[in-house]
Amino acid sequence: MSPKDPVQRSAPPLAKELGAALQDLGLDAAEVALPQEGVSDERAVLITVAPGELPTEERLSSLCERAISGLGPDGYLLLHLSGRRSLTELARWRDGLWPAFHVGARYEFAAGGDVTRVLLHDSTPLPAAPSKAGSVRVGELLCGRPTDHVRSPEQTALKFDANAAGWNGTPGRADYLHHRWMRRFVGRFAPKASFSRVLDFGCGAGWVGIEACLYHKSQSLRFFDPSPEMVRISTENAKAAGISDASGATGFGEEPPYPGPADEPFDLVLSSGVLSFARDREAWYEGLARTVAPGGTLILGDLNLRSMGMRRRRANRPILPIRELAAVTPAEARAAMEARGFKHHASSGYQLTDPVPQLIHLDTTRLGGALSHPLSWCNRLASVVDRTLGAPFAPLFDSWVMRFTRER
Repeated sequence: MSPKDPVQRSAPPLAKELGAALQDLGLDAAEVALPQEGVSDERAVLITVAPGELPTEERLSSLCERAISGLGPDGYLLLHLSGRRSLTELARWRDGLWPAFHVGARYEFAAGGDVTRVLLHDSTPLPAAPSKAGSVRVGELLCGRPTDHVRSPEQTALKFDANAAGWNGTPGRADYLHHRWMRRFVGRFAPKASFSRVLDFGCGAGWVGIEACLYHKSQSLRFFDPSPEMVRISTENAKAAGISDASGATGFGEEPPYPGPADEPFDLVLSSGVLSFARDREAWYEGLARTVAPGGTLILGDLNLRSMGMRRRRANRPILPIRELAAVTPAEARAAMEARGFKHHASSGYQLTDPVPQLIHLDTTRLGGALSHPLSWCNRLASVVDRTLGAPFAPLFDSWVMRFTRER
């Protein structure tokens, strides 16, 4: 279909009413199609929801089917919900689009013509022409992208590169004590032993693997990450930590670059906060299993899908990080690794859930670190108790970690 064909496109006044949002997304009204039979590979598809219409299973299934058939692989699903909607209802529409689409932005349209862009961490008014009362369709616009595009290798590497410096941690910041403790907790989750070769499976800034090497006195560390910038930072951090044989590569967990064709699997493999980024979860589990030597130790940790804070955020926040939506339960991860010949030895939660993360943020942004030590000790004590008792308090923690050995 030609982009110039006005008959098949969303026509004024709706296209004009959405102009500020479309411009913010880098779209032109001529690129926005209505979902209909024969329409495919479009840059953007617009679907409207009438006032009072609820996100029923049938409606959501039909909506996603229409959007998938009409959109190109990197297109935009624009879901316009007429009238005022609660955050809880918007979250239900978001959940209905997942996992086919990830909603990364929403736009609020007010009666006077004001338009506000709402992202994960901020809200920004957009330039918009003032309108007469009643001339603008009041409502919300949810902007979704195909999840396969958002989680593609190219997009993942770009996102990680852009955030690499922040994920490295900043000594002196009020939250640095907490982040340093977390990486040590995971890095030292295996009992002290002589591990000759260590792999950080999805290294980020490299600190979990580095802490493991320092704790176990290992001088051989390999690491990989989708982001070249993360690999560069990890290399610098390992060198500064005094690890003599440390090197990294770019790669993904589904096809890990280590071990190489001439190398043996690793005695100790650590993967922290990587599983929820996996595009193909089963392939990721297989890739992880291949890196661990028979009799070797695996430390696996990630977000807890069922923590009280996670469930609360999912129910009330229309915009969430994709990794929160893709998080798994400890039980699911444990079953996946046991099915691949691993024996579970220990589990623990760490990072207390709401309101502790909010208090850490408040302490960092407004209190200058006055609560950093008390909050850190709360997390430490709670994690020690949970680990000692066999992890019975999983809902109280936003993250989990487990230790396995490979038996076959």
